[in-house]
Amino acid sequence: MSDMRHPQYLLTPGPLTTSREVKEAMLFDKSPNSPEMVEMVQGIRDYIVELANGKGSYEAVPVQGSATFGIEAAFHTLADKATSHVLIVENGFYGMRLRQVVEAIRFKTTRLELPVVPAVSGEDIEKALDADPTITHVALCHCDTGTGILNPLEPVAAVCRARGVKLVVDAIASFGGFEIDAPALGVEAVIISPNKCFESVPGVAFVLVRTESLAASEGRSPSYVLDLHSQWAFMEEKGWFRTTYPTHVMLAMGKAVERHKAEGGIAPRQARYRSNWRRLVDGLRQRGFSTFLDDDHASPIIATFHDPDDPAYDFLKFYEAMERRGFVIFPGRLTAASTFRIGVMGDLTDGDISMIINAVADSMAELGVTNTAPKAERVVAA
Repeated sequence: MSDMRHPQYLLTPGPLTTSREVKEAMLFDKSPNSPEMVEMVQGIRDYIVELANGKGSYEAVPVQGSATFGIEAAFHTLADKATSHVLIVENGFYGMRLRQVVEAIRFKTTRLELPVVPAVSGEDIEKALDADPTITHVALCHCDTGTGILNPLEPVAAVCRARGVKLVVDAIASFGGFEIDAPALGVEAVIISPNKCFESVPGVAFVLVRTESLAASEGRSPSYVLDLHSQWAFMEEKGWFRTTYPTHVMLAMGKAVERHKAEGGIAPRQARYRSNWRRLVDGLRQRGFSTFLDDDHASPIIATFHDPDDPAYDFLKFYEAMERRGFVIFPGRLTAASTFRIGVMGDLTDGDISMIINAVADSMAELGVTNTAPKAERVVAA
């Protein structure tokens, strides 16, 4: 495939295919406390706040580690174990991950287990809060890349505002590709990852936090490294992280932010993803594949397909055939259905999507798969 723009395409939910510019940004060794790095890190934080319309009322605090570190840091810092009770929406794999993190740090939790479709509604939250008025926080995954479901924030946030309940949003997969107006929603915190819609690399998390809540959280976190208040206060005073941070990761994020701005911000980036997703879904449906979700419930950053009901099909062999062609895909995260996933975030163009579709078709032919449709009972009625 001489037209391939990358030596390998990482079509997972993140990490993902990064641009040459982002990769090359990591080739330099920088002092973490140099004026150049201080200015760049502040610029990244300011841009995140700007994207969320949070200037003057929210702060973006970086945390060394993957975005899951950000989830734990948010609860350690912003919630009191003695008085907090967290309702966790679990309608996908990453809702379950949220619950696992919050339970592991010994918060009182209630699990709101829902089917994948339809997406969570305000009525679902109202019923749960009516059933237990001691709930103080709601935790929700905005886009669950395990299934591709996109949960609406507005109706959930409206109920939380009306009830005086604090909303924590896992926007790890969505921030930078979807509008999240933090003040309008009234969210307490938003967890953000660089290696999703920002198209950077993993290694740091960002937590967008209501400023007044952050200021009131001094001394609450039982963890040194996962204390958002201490990190924020130190950065406000000194301009750099309290401890050594992954400078190469931040250099990549700095370049990724430049590219995000150059593309025009959230709307153009989402438009590119939506075009990629539409092309991929339509192209594979034309070849007999079936998506796990209907289009009304699916997010345009990843597509989940049912495994073909063909005796020649084997996911591992399919994975290996795709990898030999330069494309790395992901198995499904579902226990109730046999699926595989193809992400369309990252440095991908329409031409890349065409090559992916052709690679899938060629891989199926190599395996001897002639029926790409799933078993009828696997299809979700949405």
